[in-house]
Amino acid sequence: MPYAAGRIAALKAANKRLVHYSSAENIMNIIKTKMFWLRNTRCMADYSEIDLGYGMLHKFFGQQQNRDAFYKAVNACSSNLAEDSIALFDQWLNEIRFNTYICSVSEHEDAETGHGRLSMWRGFDQGSSIRAAMVMRVPEEGAADGLRVMLSPVAYFGEADVEQQLWDVIGNIRTNLDYLAGLDRDRIKALIFFTLASAAASIKHIGFIEEKEWRIIYLPRANPSTVIKQSIETIAGIPQIVQKIPLEDNPAENVRGVSIPALIDRIIIGPSGYPIPVMQAFVQALTDAGVTDAANRVGASGIPLRA
Repeated sequence: MPYAAGRIAALKAANKRLVHYSSAENIMNIIKTKMFWLRNTRCMADYSEIDLGYGMLHKFFGQQQNRDAFYKAVNACSSNLAEDSIALFDQWLNEIRFNTYICSVSEHEDAETGHGRLSMWRGFDQGSSIRAAMVMRVPEEGAADGLRVMLSPVAYFGEADVEQQLWDVIGNIRTNLDYLAGLDRDRIKALIFFTLASAAASIKHIGFIEEKEWRIIYLPRANPSTVIKQSIETIAGIPQIVQKIPLEDNPAENVRGVSIPALIDRIIIGPSGYPIPVMQAFVQALTDAGVTDAANRVGASGIPLRA
């Protein structure tokens, strides 16, 4: 998708970081266990977000003019490629809808390093629970391919925006036809499949745009990883399958840049009445995980939050 490609390029060009807001307990568990959890989209607070994307794609391809234009452009690369690609997506549709695992993170601005983002602290407030934010460096391109996950920016789109993006895709295919026709047919088919799957899982109502959300997306059956571990956990009283990314480099499996010292740039403790002991605990946990300058990577937000 042109939108996603542009956002990813901008993220890398600016050397921006991503941040995961959660409870201090959860962030501590990530560091101590060296595991980053991905949860099923059906267990999200509002799983209708995912259905929103599928509905918009379905509406676009349900219009004869749109479908014909897409098919004509793709089939110019290889005979019946569009039909085969859409059939593959349709074949996996229920699997994708019910077995997509994600973790939500947010684009981190340098100005937020000292205190975090007020709207995120408010949005994730849970009474007396202390919050924390884990600011992360993005591994270099290709460094963590063995994880088989997709990093996708959330698109705060309406139907008109989705339609324009797909027409841009059609235009790009037409413009680059000679190049695409020289690629392996199955490669293009796979690219179309994962483009649609990623887009469907990354569309959200524009009212949430301030979150600047990105999603780490994993399809364990369509694109399985030998590195990610599956387990059954009970979260908030709900037994469920989770997928766990080991936060350790594994060069043999083409995974680099995800170890705790390399990945975690900073921990920000959310507004609370116990900043000093919580900071001390995180400094020790990072030190135990191999971070040599842990004291320089932990700070507390000074934003006052009203009870």
